[in-house]
Amino acid sequence: MVVLLAFIAFAMRVIAGTLRAAWGDYLAFSDFFAQWSFGLFARLAGAALIYDGDALHRFQLTLEPALHQFFPYPYPPTYLFAVWPLSWLSYRTAYLVWDIATLALFLWAVFGSGWRTRRLWFVLLAPITVITLILGQNGLLTSALIVGGMRMMRDRPVLGGVLLGLATIKPQLGILIPLALIGAGYWRTLAAAGVTAATVAFASGLAFGWELWPAWLDTLAGHAAYVDRSISNYLKPTIMANLVLFGVALPVAHAVQTCIGVVVAAIVFLSIRRGATELSIAALQVGTFLAMPYVFRYDMPMQLNAILLLVCDRARTRRGVGLVEAGIITFALLEPALTTLTTRFFYCSGLSLTLLFGLIVWRRFSSADADPKVNPL
Repeated sequence: MVVLLAFIAFAMRVIAGTLRAAWGDYLAFSDFFAQWSFGLFARLAGAALIYDGDALHRFQLTLEPALHQFFPYPYPPTYLFAVWPLSWLSYRTAYLVWDIATLALFLWAVFGSGWRTRRLWFVLLAPITVITLILGQNGLLTSALIVGGMRMMRDRPVLGGVLLGLATIKPQLGILIPLALIGAGYWRTLAAAGVTAATVAFASGLAFGWELWPAWLDTLAGHAAYVDRSISNYLKPTIMANLVLFGVALPVAHAVQTCIGVVVAAIVFLSIRRGATELSIAALQVGTFLAMPYVFRYDMPMQLNAILLLVCDRARTRRGVGLVEAGIITFALLEPALTTLTTRFFYCSGLSLTLLFGLIVWRRFSSADADPKVNPL
């Protein structure tokens, strides 16, 4: 009950502030301005120039002359398929359509057709859901593709692979997925994901121009440096960002992050080799944010699914959730709200991820259950 009240209080505070901003004249009050402007630029100015940061920024200034932020386009060309339809709508209409569509897709991915009211409200009111909706970011979309693909891959391996292949619109979030599919022996899913990714890439070349792919590859190193040095580390729930905020030199933080990524990848591989159980999938979904340096708070809705998988596993095996376990889960749920409201406890992001991943992995390897079925929630 206390957690639910905290969810509601945070949601009301953030939504109230956002509604006040939305009634104003300044369009770029949230990150959705970037999503909308990307689609408009590709349609009106030409997709071939979208990796030209100066040209894109000049165009964004025509949409919002008071723009005081820099919104480069960091995604592969395939992401334009997601934002192109937004360019035909007015800003606020597009914002509403984007949030409704991505939230609905995420709820389907988590629950399938077996929605349960209590768990539905849990997902809707969770701070990370509220944050992602308010920002108008793509975390619900990418999480839906990954969660849906992992949920469906056993019973419908080809469809599961198609969803995972579409998730390559944000490739860093899928870094552990091929390793997991190989470890679990889901070869049809892996093949379907690869074919889907290649097909969408080919289609983007036909639709937007083949020159976009070399342009994207040329900008990757520069964008990584931009994220390292120009975007606040308080927005990143990564180990590397936490280390830099503690005063660790960036090269050292990169090295530590790489080592942690290798360890997490090995643990996920060993876990899923024992069977693609609910806990193995949960370990992959949480481990993604420990393994990667370039993720943001709004990328994390799939952590909610990991927590639900953990709780469902406890219910299925008829083992109660202990006090320590409940504390770790609560900490992971409330951490996005805490680090949004204040930067004082920035280290809570890395700590909560580590504790949650450790709990899931400990439960996975201490369990004798090797049933590979991943049940819908």
